[in-house]
Amino acid sequence: MKRTITVGLALMALLVSACGSDGTMPAISDARIGQPTGPNAALYFTATGYGVDDALISVETHVAPSAQLHQTVMGDGGTMSMEPLSAIPMPASGDLVLEPGGYHVMLIDVDELEIGSTVKLMLTWEKAGAETIEAEVVDPAETMDETGSDG
Repeated sequence: MKRTITVGLALMALLVSACGSDGTMPAISDARIGQPTGPNAALYFTATGYGVDDALISVETHVAPSAQLHQTVMGDGGTMSMEPLSAIPMPASGDLVLEPGGYHVMLIDVDELEIGSTVKLMLTWEKAGAETIEAEVVDPAETMDETGSDG
């Protein structure tokens, strides 16, 4: 079963690479996951628009049984919380930035991840379809924003 999934992801990556090269897929850069210090980890990246308004609608990976789209929001009294989203909008031009204190993907109940390793993830866009990326696992300090928050 695991081999079938791996082969399927590899084939999907080849197909997505072919599609993405002609400007029909967001270009992904700076994909990283802070090494988890508990059961969850956050995925951050930058997606560059490809001329069509789109939306990230799901993320899947073999290292977590669930991945949730979130936005960090500032509540009353200055408290920060995470709000689940059904989609994260992607502008036709410019960048969608997933970063601490903003949009991010929470990987729930992740496997143990080592700094320096890479994780394959499948991003699904509402219009562009599926796109396989790799994210490097980094020290959690490399994902912190000015407030000391990682998500």
